[in-house]
Amino acid sequence: MQVPTWLPSMTAKRPISQRALTRLLTWILVVILAWISGRIMWMLLAPPASVAPWQAKSVNVSASTSNVNVGNLLSMNLFGKYSAQPKPVATTVKKDAPETRLNLKLVGVLASPKPTSAFAVITNNGKQNTYGINEVVDGTRVTLKAVYNDRVIISNGGRDETVMLEGLKFSKPTNSSSSASKSPVRAASTGAAGDAEKLAEIKKKILAQPQSLFSYIRLSQVKKDGEVQGYRVNPGKDRILFDAVGLKANDLAVGINGNSLTDPSVMAKLWAELSSATDFTLTVERDGQVHDIHIELQ
Repeated sequence: MQVPTWLPSMTAKRPISQRALTRLLTWILVVILAWISGRIMWMLLAPPASVAPWQAKSVNVSASTSNVNVGNLLSMNLFGKYSAQPKPVATTVKKDAPETRLNLKLVGVLASPKPTSAFAVITNNGKQNTYGINEVVDGTRVTLKAVYNDRVIISNGGRDETVMLEGLKFSKPTNSSSSASKSPVRAASTGAAGDAEKLAEIKKKILAQPQSLFSYIRLSQVKKDGEVQGYRVNPGKDRILFDAVGLKANDLAVGINGNSLTDPSVMAKLWAELSSATDFTLTVERDGQVHDIHIELQ
């Protein structure tokens, strides 16, 4: 049998050895590792790419195509309604409040229908000061709530308490004393025999004890911007002398016997002279006018 001519050439070629195949795969792996290493080094050494900041895109909203009624939304006041001056909260004052146990002395009052015009002169621990509504009394935590003709109401820890005018005993408020808007002045009927005798007894008592004058005519110091303006005049425990001489509640005394009461240094001398006087002239301001009130004790 004749052998084909191509068979010797096939048999002459040698198969690829395992060693050559291993070497080829090794080189392939080396190339791949070199490429990966290069990428890693480039990532570490290359400068970071700058990223442009994000900006919202403006969207044009056509009012004509919008179905939302902005006016209705605003009128709903979803977050409340703004008020430049909040409405004051009405507070009730207990006019028949019990008498306070604090060591406060009420030495003068000015009742007024307007809370901003009412004030009280209160002494605490020997320190006297003038207070308006809602002001805190020095040295305490109490506030002044209301001012009447014969008493004031204070708030002590949320509890209403009464401070009576010095020299007056605590009693239930009457219509005249509980109304801050009225300061009634009763006409003195000095022509009556009973009132005349009572007035004579009062004058006799004042001559014997001059300091008792301030039990019938009460003076409370009035200051403005730290300066004395005068003394507020109000009736005391018995107003027959007060009415008889022609005084009216809340008169402002500005002078005695021609001497000004606005100078505190003169006060001591004046009171010393009055202690032995049988009559004196009290100058008062009333409704913008000056009046001389002559008071005779004999």
